Amino acid sequence: MKRLLTIAAGGALLAGCAGGAKTPAPTDGAATAKTCALYGRLFDLSARGVMVGHQDDLAYGYQRREYGFSDVYDCTGDYPAVTGWEIGRVELGTAYSLDSVRFDDIRRGIAEVDARGGISTVSWHADNILTGGSTWDCGARVVAELLPGGAAHEEWLGRLDRVADFLGSLRDAEGRPIPVVLRLYHEQTASWFWWGAEWCSPEEYKALWRMTVEHLRGVRGVHNVLYAYSPTDVADEAAYLERYPGDEWVDVVGFDLYLFGSGEAAAARYTERMRRNLSIVTAYAARAGKVAVMAETGAEGLAAERYFSRIVAPLTEEYPVAWILFWRNAWEPDKPGHFYVPYKGHPSQADFEAWIASERILMNRDIR
Repeated sequence: MKRLLTIAAGGALLAGCAGGAKTPAPTDGAATAKTCALYGRLFDLSARGVMVGHQDDLAYGYQRREYGFSDVYDCTGDYPAVTGWEIGRVELGTAYSLDSVRFDDIRRGIAEVDARGGISTVSWHADNILTGGSTWDCGARVVAELLPGGAAHEEWLGRLDRVADFLGSLRDAEGRPIPVVLRLYHEQTASWFWWGAEWCSPEEYKALWRMTVEHLRGVRGVHNVLYAYSPTDVADEAAYLERYPGDEWVDVVGFDLYLFGSGEAAAARYTERMRRNLSIVTAYAARAGKVAVMAETGAEGLAAERYFSRIVAPLTEEYPVAWILFWRNAWEPDKPGHFYVPYKGHPSQADFEAWIASERILMNRDIR
């Protein structure tokens, strides 16, 4: 049994959402009480340890299209502390996400995670409004056309309305809005998404972010969201902040970075890049009073030897991040190698279980 610690929250202390006691406050001055409580809790939890996160953990399992099944629970007897959800295509008004998960099931899953004391983070791989293609359909300067005066501005606001409708529909058993962490327009320092660095200027990107947040919370009154900024690998803080929209628009800072390959050279490259980006993110978070996270990571197929205990563990011991989120375990039959946490019986299961047994690693039972 892990020994649970009670440590004062880190980060800058700002006026609480409801006034009175000094607590970390989200950037949304009208944030709901539960959203304010979650933000303060993230500081406290990051002082205690690092929460385990898994993308789509309740949406399906490895090679198993079954809502409610969790590979993490199947291996360990507990759920991850943080669950990631994907809402790509919610902006189109469809019933299913781009991963073929019903939005009704995503709502239900977020409510289940909240009820057991867990935390949900949301990614949004929005389709390309100009071409009708996916997030990965690049080659045009889409962002400029979404801004005021652009050809697709009004239509984009309509799509943001559908995002707002979804976020506003997240309710607990008492009817209160459930807070989530929304990672907007992520991995923007690369160019594989239509909002990436090659397809818009830093100023255009920042304008898109601010317009989006202002529409969600200022126009549509969505106040149950914390906003997360997560580029991919950068060389230094200047590169990290080049597209940063400003402290008044961001609550959580992180980055996305994966291990590619299985040999020692690949592991060394990954470790060096992780350390560089973790140093940048945690230093900035401490200075700006933000929550720091490893927003997306993993080793596809877990081909790296003892990935969790040998490669990840030193990183989670050294850097004060609130969580580390591993990517999804694909259900699709044509993606048998696309998984980032072990499924039951996989050779890396014991390594994963040994890593989460560390006192600093927090699962769902550790944060209730």
